[in-house]
Amino acid sequence: MNPIQKNIKSVLEIENLSPEEQEDIILRVGGIIYQNVLMRVMEIMPETDQDEFEKLLDNNAKPEEVFSFLKDKAQDFEKIIEEEATKFKNKTDHIMSQIGV
Repeated sequence: MNPIQKNIKSVLEIENLSPEEQEDIILRVGGIIYQNVLMRVMEIMPETDQDEFEKLLDNNAKPEEVFSFLKDKAQDFEKIIEEEATKFKNKTDHIMSQIGV
């Protein structure tokens, strides 16, 4: 389980769901949060690291390699993940309260 998936499980408090339900939520929400994390990391990453990251993706790097690279190159990577997961939860909580759920 990658750092984003672990964080989603914790922030969204889905530990009590079945493993299948947890997996479904993690896959659906994880992609959104991953994109937000990537955008933030790319903003703070020097251009040389961005180029290296693009090469890594072009070479179809494994998810573990991608996360390892990002963790090494982006200061506060874990904190960014937590912040983005929390932002997502807060936005969805707000939307749900607006529609009365």
